[in-house]
Amino acid sequence: MNTDQCRHNRTLLGMYSLGRLDSVQSVAVQAHLDGCLDCRAELRELRGVAAALGQADPDRVAEPSPPPPASLQSAIFTEIAKERTRSRRPRARMLAAAVLAVCLGAGAVVAHEAASPGGRPVSFTAQPAGVQASAAVEGKGWGTMVHLDIAGLPQGKRYMVWLEQPDGSRMPAGSFIAGGTRTMSMQLAVGLPMTDAMALGISTPTDKRPLLRAPLRS
Repeated sequence: MNTDQCRHNRTLLGMYSLGRLDSVQSVAVQAHLDGCLDCRAELRELRGVAAALGQADPDRVAEPSPPPPASLQSAIFTEIAKERTRSRRPRARMLAAAVLAVCLGAGAVVAHEAASPGGRPVSFTAQPAGVQASAAVEGKGWGTMVHLDIAGLPQGKRYMVWLEQPDGSRMPAGSFIAGGTRTMSMQLAVGLPMTDAMALGISTPTDKRPLLRAPLRS
């Protein structure tokens, strides 16, 4: 089937699945569907969504999403600790980091309040003008927890947080979107034992040079 025809008709499939097209448009879309296998497959998926919409409660659409339960973070860390017990291979460390990144929003739990105190404070060797940052690292059975407070980075720009390994490679701890002058407090987690970490660093996704770096070993 002609690509342009598919592109045009696919813009109408949503309304078609809801029965919202006029008779002329409906006839045209149906004629296209009779000869297009791909568009028929897409329509089947859209009809499943349309059926689910009928079960939605309009009075609750504008309500904010409920926050995750307070026990979620503890439960995730407990499962990661079990995984490390079952397997000590390097792959288990990567699995721990991946699970945390997915379940904790790229490895970070961001709050407007100050991060919970804990761990060993570390010092960034140099900070760019206008940037204020402080951090602490805490060894856990599954890896390392990083407590980070930071302000002064350009609003809306993404930054990566990582731990440096003895061979110079980096283990990602997560990422965050800078809040400008607003202090951002967060906890990040990585499946690398604190005893194996040489430094804590922050950089941008496009520039590997450390914007902030704090040695963890003398």
